[in-house]
Amino acid sequence: MATTVTYGEEVKGWTSFHSYEPEWMSNLGSEFFSFKNGNLYKHDTNDTRTEFYGSTHGCSVTFVSNKAPSDVKVFKNIKLETNHSDWYATLSSEQEQGEIGSQSNLKFVDKEHMRYGYIRRLSTDKLNFNELSILGIGDLVSLTGNDYTFTSTIVNQVSANNADGIGGDELYFNDGTNKLIGVIDSYTGQTISTASSANTPAVGDFCFVVKNPQSESYGLRGYYAEITLKNDSTSFVELFASNSEVFKSYM
Repeated sequence: MATTVTYGEEVKGWTSFHSYEPEWMSNLGSEFFSFKNGNLYKHDTNDTRTEFYGSTHGCSVTFVSNKAPSDVKVFKNIKLETNHSDWYATLSSEQEQGEIGSQSNLKFVDKEHMRYGYIRRLSTDKLNFNELSILGIGDLVSLTGNDYTFTSTIVNQVSANNADGIGGDELYFNDGTNKLIGVIDSYTGQTISTASSANTPAVGDFCFVVKNPQSESYGLRGYYAEITLKNDSTSFVELFASNSEVFKSYM
């Protein structure tokens, strides 16, 4: 796929990437023109930002945070100095991936004229056994319907939805592969009950509880964080600076 880039003569370097892919570009005086599908377009003729050839693209900026590069760190949040709140972010390190909101679920909030967002793990990152959101329960002793009994008392870190369908952890088992049993409805003593059963374990299979990876998030761990900020607004947007709360990881 082609990429359109901008060269700034005053800085003598390549300054930007652009979402539009013209067939030809030229300028006439101080005005800029391009061709697409044989049609002539004049740029900067209205107040709609990031719209090219009838399609809007939004804007993004990618940068790396790498304070104390020899230390494994935890990146807790992102703080933006900007005139606009409709930002969302994707992040990655050599160890993990994370996000702050999404295109349809914006999470940056206004605090003292700044925009703050807390870094969360991806909702799909459930079965990551390097994280603290997985609790081992033990080998299954017996099962009756959707009731599963183990040798040890169920720890109180397990969350049940208590028949309201909200907030329950998920119960899994491993018979060579990891399989979902169901959402935990309740537990007492050595027995866990699920609302339903997607898969049925056998006696002796090892079972474990998986908590919501976003609710259990602590940030992003790694030597560095590659951060992409995105904004789909078609109005005037400025981004002056970005900061992150970072501390050394001792795990």
